[in-house]
Amino acid sequence: MSMQALTNDRQNWGARPLSQTATPASHEGALTRHRARMLLDLYNARMKFFPTGLFADPAWDMLLDLTHARLAGKRISVSSLCIAANVPATTALRRIGDLVGSGLAVRVKDESDGRRVFVELTDDGFARMGRYLESVLKAMSADTSLAVK
Repeated sequence: MSMQALTNDRQNWGARPLSQTATPASHEGALTRHRARMLLDLYNARMKFFPTGLFADPAWDMLLDLTHARLAGKRISVSSLCIAANVPATTALRRIGDLVGSGLAVRVKDESDGRRVFVELTDDGFARMGRYLESVLKAMSADTSLAVK
């Protein structure tokens, strides 16, 4: 499977509808599902031009995936998030631990299948991703040649 196909498909790997207690984020403001998808695509576009592994940043890759999943109203399992990170499972699990330890993400047990655990952004993690995107959009719109519509 090509990296582009992998990138296009990974949003659905292990994705499950959010529980009834969790609601998808509002599509108001800078952080929308479309823009989260654009961030994922831009991040992964580098693989077309640079050697594999040069930009390995599994925590960032996970944050992008988790943001897109939240906006899509889906959940990502730990195993799917590890696969999407494109690093060894031990590294991916360590980075998930780092995200959880920093308060950006939480692990949530699947109530219907006790063997499965999901990873979700915390409200703080989601807010930080929104502020990041707002900052990027502001910087890009300051340059009229990169103006965002």
